[in-house]
Amino acid sequence: MREVLSRGPVRLVLQLLFSGLILLLLVHDVDWSGVLQTLEQGSIKWLIAALLFKTLSLLVHETRLWLALPRPRPPVQNVISLGLAAGVLNLALPARAGDLAAIAFMERECKVPVPVGTAAVGVTSFLEAALFAFFLLAVMGLGAAQWASIVGDASQAVVWISAGISLGCLVLGTMALLGKRWEQDPPSPNAFTQLIKQTVVETSAIVRDVRYLGVQTAAAAAQVVLVVAAFSLAMQASGAGLDNPIAAASMVLGIASLAAFVLPPTMAAGPAAASALVLPLFGANESAALAYAGTYWLVAHLPAVVMGIPALMARR
Repeated sequence: MREVLSRGPVRLVLQLLFSGLILLLLVHDVDWSGVLQTLEQGSIKWLIAALLFKTLSLLVHETRLWLALPRPRPPVQNVISLGLAAGVLNLALPARAGDLAAIAFMERECKVPVPVGTAAVGVTSFLEAALFAFFLLAVMGLGAAQWASIVGDASQAVVWISAGISLGCLVLGTMALLGKRWEQDPPSPNAFTQLIKQTVVETSAIVRDVRYLGVQTAAAAAQVVLVVAAFSLAMQASGAGLDNPIAAASMVLGIASLAAFVLPPTMAAGPAAASALVLPLFGANESAALAYAGTYWLVAHLPAVVMGIPALMARR
């Protein structure tokens, strides 16, 4: 049974079926007229603004990937293009499988060695996740009552998030020390061992560059602000009309991001379940939650698809 589940196509089919089941349970006996009425109370202007902010966040993310590469860097437009192509795959596949495609694209098109590409993608993703985690900690303080309704004692969630950030920083610090030690070692005869060691060396070079870390952290913070702003504006565009859209959207975003490691984001099961779980705690009814889930899906996908599909097709 384990061998069957380990096969990619079988696992993907099971994930799609599970996503479909979640959506079926969420939309069962839904008052669709109420959902449409909620959407009619929204604004196309807010939706356009949300799409613009999401588009800018994608461009900032791919620019950060380019900045993570050592000099001389490939042309920035090439890295942005391949990053957008990989981003489309992240929408269709769980566990951010598109990041592996980005590494492969950089090796094939930009002659970036796999360890260098892996280090660039890893550090870029970690800083983004860490900055968003810090933001979540602030949001949890603002919406402590709502968080307590979801996870019980909110202090436990703070502990887990803080522990995750600390563990990530500890891993990066360890890699920085090991990479400095290993950079003068002769190549290992084992190809896999050499790949791991070289990835650690490349990551160490990035982490020990204080100026680079400062620039990347500032850019990651800007990206997080753009993403949160996009989904907060989507709250207004959906007609949900909550009093605290930033806290509500951040909670939905955090839960949906975790769900994306298991469920393909394109199926919308993660955002739909997160919206149904979170928004009632802020006073929204079921119709408003589903209206926001649909708007969330549109904002999350439309910019990535419009920019990413042409970039992906160019690599066929």
